[in-house]
Amino acid sequence: MKKVVRCILLLILLVPINVSARRGCCSWHGGVSGACRNGYQVCNDGTTSPSCTCSGGTSSSSSRQTYTPSYTYGCTDRNALNYNPSANKDDGSCIAKILGCTDKTAINYNSSANTNDSSCQYEKEITETKKVNYKTKYIDNNEMDKGQEKVKIAGKDGEKKVVYTVTLDAFGNEIDREKKSETITLEAVEEVIERGTYENSSPVIGISWIVCLIIDFYQAFKNKDGNLLLNKIQKQKDSIAIILYILYVITIVPAFIDVILIIINKLKQKNSKKEMRQ
Repeated sequence: MKKVVRCILLLILLVPINVSARRGCCSWHGGVSGACRNGYQVCNDGTTSPSCTCSGGTSSSSSRQTYTPSYTYGCTDRNALNYNPSANKDDGSCIAKILGCTDKTAINYNSSANTNDSSCQYEKEITETKKVNYKTKYIDNNEMDKGQEKVKIAGKDGEKKVVYTVTLDAFGNEIDREKKSETITLEAVEEVIERGTYENSSPVIGISWIVCLIIDFYQAFKNKDGNLLLNKIQKQKDSIAIILYILYVITIVPAFIDVILIIINKLKQKNSKKEMRQ
C-alpha cells in the first residue's frame, strides 16, 4: 500500500514539470541555442524542443509553431580590442590587441600598437649647476720648521653648468640620464700652501753643549795645571775671570774646544803608558 501511495505522489510531482517543460520554445530549458535536430530547435540545456521547429522544418502536429532565432552579430572574443558584450553571434570582425606605446610624442612610439601599455618613454634636457673643487699646491720653504704649514694663496671653489639628456617613464620617473655638455662658468682658484722643510737641530746641540760644560769644568778643577781654556781663565784675576767665565758659558765654541783638548790629552796619556811598558 505504501508503495502505491509513493508512486501516486511521484506521478503528481512529475506531471506539472513535464507540462511546464513543454511551454514555449525552450523557455524552461535555458532558451534556444540556434541549432536544429531533426527539424526542431535544440535548447541550451541540450534537449530538443517538442513544439518549435527550425526554419523550413516540419512538425508532426498542427499545434506546433515554427520559431526563427534572432541573432546579434559582432565580436564575441573577450580578449579582442572591439569585443561586443551584446553580441551572441561572432561575425569575424574581432581585432586582436597589440600592446605598445601609442603616444606619437614618445621616443619609443609603436605605430603598430593599438593598446597603450604605459611603456612610453620621453626625453628632456635639464641643466644643473655644480661645484668645482679647488686644487691644492704645496711649496717647500726651508725657512720654516719642518711640519709647519702656511697658506700663501687661499683656494676658492668654482662652478660649472652641466646639461643632461634625461629619459623619463610614462609616470614622470627618471630612468636614465646622459651628460650632453659641460661649461665652466667660474674658474676655481688653486690654493698654495708653504710647507716647512727646515729641521732644527738646536736641542741636540744644546744637550751636547751642556755635557761638554760639565766635562770641561770637572777636568779643569780636577787638574788645575792642565792646558784647557778653563785652566787659563782660572789663572786670571777675579774680575777678568768672571767675565771670561760668562763668555765661556754662553759661547758654544770654547766648551767644544776644551772637550777636544781633553780627548787629545787622554790619547797622549794612553800612548805614553804604552811606551813605558815597552
